[in-house]
Amino acid sequence: MKNFMIKFLCLILLCNLLSVKVYADDMPFVNAEAYIVIDADSGRIIASKNADKKMYMASTTKIMTAILAIEEYKNLNDIVCIPAKCTNIEGSSLYLIPNQKAKMIDLLYGVMLRSGNDAATSVAYFAGNKNVDNFVDKMNLKALKLGAYNTNFVNPHGLHDKNHYTTAYDLAIITKYALRNELFRKIAATKQYNNSENNFYFINKNKVVYQYKYGTGVKIGYTKVAGRCLVASAKKDEMELIVVVLNDSEWFRDSYKVFDYAFENYRKYNIVDEKQLMLIDDEKKPVLADSGFSYILTEEEKENISIKIIKTISHIENEINNKVYGFFNVCLKDKIIYTGKLNYQ
Repeated sequence: MKNFMIKFLCLILLCNLLSVKVYADDMPFVNAEAYIVIDADSGRIIASKNADKKMYMASTTKIMTAILAIEEYKNLNDIVCIPAKCTNIEGSSLYLIPNQKAKMIDLLYGVMLRSGNDAATSVAYFAGNKNVDNFVDKMNLKALKLGAYNTNFVNPHGLHDKNHYTTAYDLAIITKYALRNELFRKIAATKQYNNSENNFYFINKNKVVYQYKYGTGVKIGYTKVAGRCLVASAKKDEMELIVVVLNDSEWFRDSYKVFDYAFENYRKYNIVDEKQLMLIDDEKKPVLADSGFSYILTEEEKENISIKIIKTISHIENEINNKVYGFFNVCLKDKIIYTGKLNYQ
């Protein structure tokens, strides 16, 4: 019963985050065919255009490639021998040669910084148990688990295929997940990488880490069909944002404008602390919030936040040893933006 309640809470939260889409009326004009800006913590959507439109995403594909390889491959310091089938891949390249030795961690930096298609294929080959197709299947499974339902991967690098697509929204939630991983975050933020043992020297093609004051990553992409695509992240104070622009001739400039607007108009507010006293029940027992919750809000929205407490019915309460009092909903006007559990002390 306890596991059921946890899953139920997670489902409520996911549905609420997807339903609360607040579009900024005065957001600067963005040239992208599709774009979105979200809070990297809560997933709140600040603004978007055509965010659910299926689009080609070029090398922003490699965000999924990198995070999945980090999770799937046990020792990233392993030295691997590059097979011929992973070399001579068109497009951006590390110019790997058959039987070349390299560490998996070097290849991951090559994937994210240089955007090497041969590196992405090699990473997929080894992290997929020497089977690239197996790795791509795992990419699609991971996308589904994350809620990226309008995404389909055909390859690990993003070279054009009519069946290889995503949406701005899906890319944002994939990136939101990836940024929780410290190694991924470190790689994505790296300006340059040098391993003299293998003569690897990579400069990050994502100019966000150089040009934008608060930039923290993540990945560029370009093909003739997809156009210029960018997933960018930036953090100011306690607020980190993710911007996705697809088919945007002004990809960097537009991203910076969106970041500037959001940082100027939104702040991150701590609404509920973990273990915060929420009430004293009828039997004089303290009731505490099981988890904390923070959310980005405008100054005006902050005044419209309310918390509603719901006590569980007695048979559910008894099933979990009388430890759970109920739930609390954090509301922005009439929209539930978070659901948390309430426990007796």
